[in-house]
Amino acid sequence: MKIKSLLYLSVAALLATSCSEDNKPTVADIQGVYAGYSVASCQYFTNNCVADESINITENADGTAKVTYTSSSFGEFTVPNATLSENAGVYTLSGEGHTLMGMTGNVSSYDCTFTAVIKSKTDASAKFTVPAVMGGLNIEFKTGVAPADLFLSGSYKGYSEAASAYFKGMYEDNASVAVSSNGDGTLTVAFESEQWGKFNVAAASVEKTESGYSLSGSGKVLMGMGESKSEYDFNLSATIDAAKENFEITFTMPAVMGGMTVTIRPGTAPAQ
Repeated sequence: MKIKSLLYLSVAALLATSCSEDNKPTVADIQGVYAGYSVASCQYFTNNCVADESINITENADGTAKVTYTSSSFGEFTVPNATLSENAGVYTLSGEGHTLMGMTGNVSSYDCTFTAVIKSKTDASAKFTVPAVMGGLNIEFKTGVAPADLFLSGSYKGYSEAASAYFKGMYEDNASVAVSSNGDGTLTVAFESEQWGKFNVAAASVEKTESGYSLSGSGKVLMGMGESKSEYDFNLSATIDAAKENFEITFTMPAVMGGMTVTIRPGTAPAQ
């Protein structure tokens, strides 16, 4: 009986070891392409959001992971041998690599570090850190669709056109509208014109449309000549395409000159 018991225990131990090895997490469990967006921050800017990004994870022969990430804005990242760990179904990758960054014809290689937390193909995040770039560049990647308020943040530069019941086609070049996220889904929108005053919307709302995004909001602007200035209500309406290349941002003041609008568009002002 003792010999049989020992045999049974030996067989059970072998089976348990075999099952444990079969269930051991591997890179093959998580390899593939992860689609999402990235948000970059450094000493000179914060929350620079880029949509439609992806990270590719493949298994190496030694069980480590090769991670590649090519960003339309931030360069080409490669982590050749990231190591894997797993806890309660959540996978963690970490490693070091390099990135090729710069303008066309002037590209340099920089060291980077990488970490990732993966719950599923649709629930994953990663972080690339490049210490030697712009005082320390951090890029956070997340699966899913980029939040509209983060994606739309930035400067929209072009020309302005003012019109009212008394005139049309008053143009100014070098117009710039600053848009930034409040962190709650709304946007701060600011525009300053030497001719027309300072416009500021503290909490503009944003909606996704078929072709891009629409913004709406309101505020007050101080307008007038010299020391004689008055405060007027204005409304904001704007459309921005999905590439953030074509936009029309309009400030409307119903009580000014029979209804006045100042509209900012990309490019330079038409010849007058």
